[in-house]
Amino acid sequence: MPHTKQTICDFGLHKGEPYTKLPASFLTWMIGTNHNKREYADAELKRRERAATNRLTVPSK
Repeated sequence: MPHTKQTICDFGLHKGEPYTKLPASFLTWMIGTNHNKREYADAELKRRERAATNRLTVPSK
C-alpha cells in the first residue's frame, strides 16, 4: 500500500493516527530501528521537508 494522506499508523502509541499527524521523533525512530513500515515514515518525513522548503507540487486543474 502506498503512503497517502490517509495512511493510518496501525501499531503502538500512535495507533489509529494518520502518518501526517505523527511526531517527527516517532517517524525518525521507525527509520532508525528499521521498522517494517519505515517506508511510510521516510515518505512522510520527505513530504514534510518538501512542504517546509516550498517544493510541493500543486496539481494543475
